[in-house]
Amino acid sequence: MHQIFVTLFSLILIGTSLLAQDSKTLALAIKGLDLGSNLQYKEAYEVFQKLIELEPDNPRGYFLRSAIYFWMYSEDINNEEVGDKFRDLSYEAVEVGEAKLAENKNDIDARFFLGGAYGSLGRYYALQKSYLNAYWYGKKGKDYLEEVVEMDSTYYDAYLGLGIYHYLADVLPRFVKILSIVLGVEGDREQGLREIQLAAEKGLYSKTEAMFVLGGIYAFREDRPEEAIEIFNKLLEKYPENPGALLALGRCYEDMRQCDLAMDAYKRILANGDSQSRLPRGTLYYRLGDTYFNKNDFENAKDNFLLAIASDTAEVGKKRWTTSRAQFRAAECYEIMGEIDSARYQLSLISEEDGGRSYRNAQDRLENRMKEIDISMIKAGNFEECNDVDQALTSYINITEQYADDPDPYTRQQIVEVEYRIAELYVEKKDYRKAISYYEKIVGTSQELNERILYRSYFNLGNCYKWIENYNSARKAYDAAENTDDDRLLARIEEARKDLPGE
Repeated sequence: MHQIFVTLFSLILIGTSLLAQDSKTLALAIKGLDLGSNLQYKEAYEVFQKLIELEPDNPRGYFLRSAIYFWMYSEDINNEEVGDKFRDLSYEAVEVGEAKLAENKNDIDARFFLGGAYGSLGRYYALQKSYLNAYWYGKKGKDYLEEVVEMDSTYYDAYLGLGIYHYLADVLPRFVKILSIVLGVEGDREQGLREIQLAAEKGLYSKTEAMFVLGGIYAFREDRPEEAIEIFNKLLEKYPENPGALLALGRCYEDMRQCDLAMDAYKRILANGDSQSRLPRGTLYYRLGDTYFNKNDFENAKDNFLLAIASDTAEVGKKRWTTSRAQFRAAECYEIMGEIDSARYQLSLISEEDGGRSYRNAQDRLENRMKEIDISMIKAGNFEECNDVDQALTSYINITEQYADDPDPYTRQQIVEVEYRIAELYVEKKDYRKAISYYEKIVGTSQELNERILYRSYFNLGNCYKWIENYNSARKAYDAAENTDDDRLLARIEEARKDLPGE
C-alpha cells in the first residue's frame, strides 16, 4: 500500500504566475500538463522540449520536462534508467533556476520552480531510501516555497508542496521525523491538509496534482475512503484512463468491501492496452486476482495470479514483490479447488531469495495442507470481505455447528477464531447482546487462547457493555483487557474509558 501512496502524492506540483507568461508559452504548458495527465508521456515531453526552445533561460520548461520522467518513475520505482533520467533533468532545472534567480532575486516564478525541483529531488531520494539527501533537498524546496508565499500569499500552487512537507513531517516514522526536526522541517498534519486542500481548490496548474495528493492521503493515510473515491471519480471525469486514479479507486472500493466496483476499476486499467503508463501489469493482475478470490471465484482468481507471475517475468525480467505472493495465492486457489499437485508446484517455486517470510509460508504450507475447516473459514471470510454480512454470519454459524463435537485441538482453536468473527459481525450489525454472548463464551473457554483474541475480546466486550449502558461490566472487561502488552490496544482502552460515567 505505501508504494501506491507515494505514486499518488508524488505527481508533480506545478504552477506559475499567470500574468507573467505570454499566451503562447502558457498554452504550451497547459497542453503538456494535460497530455501528461492523459498518459501521453512522449507527446508531453515533446511539448515541454518546445517550451524550453522558446524560453531557454526559464526553469519552467526544464522542470516540466523532468516531471514526465518522475511520473514514469513513480509508476515503477525499480526502473533505474528512468529514475536516473529524472534525477539528471531535475539537476538541470535547478541549475537554470538558480541562474534565473541570480539575475533577479525577486523573480517569484523562478523561486517557485526551484522549490518544485528541489522538492521533487527530495521525493526521489526518499523513494531511494536515502533519507538524509531526501530531507536536505526537501528542506531546500520547502524554504523556496515559503519564500514564495511570503512574497505573494495568493500564489496558491506553492501551498501544495508546503502541505506535503508539513503533513509528511508529522506522520512519517520516528527516525524520519527526527531528521525533519534536525533539518528544520516542522510537522503539522492539520496544517498540511489545509494547504493541500487550498491548492486543490484554488491552484492554477497544481489543482489536478493537489487532488491526486489529497485523494491519496484520504485513501491510504487518513482512512477516509468515501472522500477519496469522490476525488478520484472527479479526476477520472477529465482523465478517464489514468491508471493511478483507477488503481487507487479500486483499492478504496476494496477497503469499503465493494468487490464488484473494485474489479471494474482494475479491468479498466488492463483494457487500456495502448497506455504509455509504466505501472507493472503484474500488480493489476494481482489485485484483480485478489478481488476474484474475495468473491469465492477461485478459478478466475487463480488465472489472474498466474497472469501476474507471467507479466512480471515478461515486463520486468525478474521477480517483483507481487511474484512470490501471486505464487502463494495461486497455490491457495489450487488447494481449495482440490488440485494439490498444482498447488505444491507453485509453492515449490518460492525460494529463500524471495524473502524469509514468503519462503517460510510456502514451506509451512508444503508441510501442512489446509484442512476442510480452513477452507470453510476462507469462504465465510470472503463473504465478509465483499460486504455480505448476513451470508458471512450464516456460514460462520454453520461451521460452529458442523464441528461442534470435533475434539481435535486444532479444530477447537479454529472454532474460537470463528466465534470471534461472529461476535464482530454482530457488533457491526449493532446486535450487542448477541455479540456479548459470543465474547463471554470466548473469554470463558477452558483452552489456552491466542492473546490477540483474548484481550481484544475483553476490550470488545467492554465496548458492548458500554453501548448497552452496563457500565460496571464494561469496567470489569476493560480491566481484564489491560493485562495486554499491546500498546495500541492499551491506548484504545484508555480512550474508551473516557465515555464511562465517573471516569
